[in-house]
Amino acid sequence: MAPVPGAAEVEGLWLATLQRALGRASHDVKDALNGVAVNLEVVRGRAARADARAAAVAPFADAAAQQLERLTTLVEAVLALGRAERQPADVAVTLQRLATLCAASSSPADAEVFVEMGDVESAVTSVPGVAVRLALAAPMLALVNGTDRAARASAVRCVVQAGEGGTVVTIGAAGRRAAMPDDVADAVRAAGVRWAGGTAGQESNDLSLVFPRA
Repeated sequence: MAPVPGAAEVEGLWLATLQRALGRASHDVKDALNGVAVNLEVVRGRAARADARAAAVAPFADAAAQQLERLTTLVEAVLALGRAERQPADVAVTLQRLATLCAASSSPADAEVFVEMGDVESAVTSVPGVAVRLALAAPMLALVNGTDRAARASAVRCVVQAGEGGTVVTIGAAGRRAAMPDDVADAVRAAGVRWAGGTAGQESNDLSLVFPRA
């Protein structure tokens, strides 16, 4: 009989998963930083001219603001996920942060990640926060990092709903099967997460995760 994964093992698996997500997001962070710097430099140069007109500067200022907004959202998600999760964990809040991180990419052809909220009054769960992160991030990353570039361009949708057993998060993408990776399955199952789907031959390719209520 295999030993039940402990907290230290779950922490280690989450750290490895976070490192993969950060590696993917690092390109996006650098691109956004470069975009802000380049556009601000254009603004600075044009504004310094004696005959400078607002119309000549405004588009570059707007572009810098958009890049900064994108960068701020991503950095806030990174900082939140780098800290210990507040207990009890909120599944919806954690999912939104992870979706922001997993959607970051160096290629505009890669999949977008969307979170849709159903009729959920509370998404607080009894599952430890680190296990919530791992259970959500692992299948999401598997979808966005797929080897088939054409297939992985389809959007990943994560739908949060209230279910009889707790908060249900359904993860799916057209043309691809969402599944809990084998290397983390035992750990998140031992932490109390349950799921359905993700197996060959079933009608839907979606994966539905259930997080018991706190």
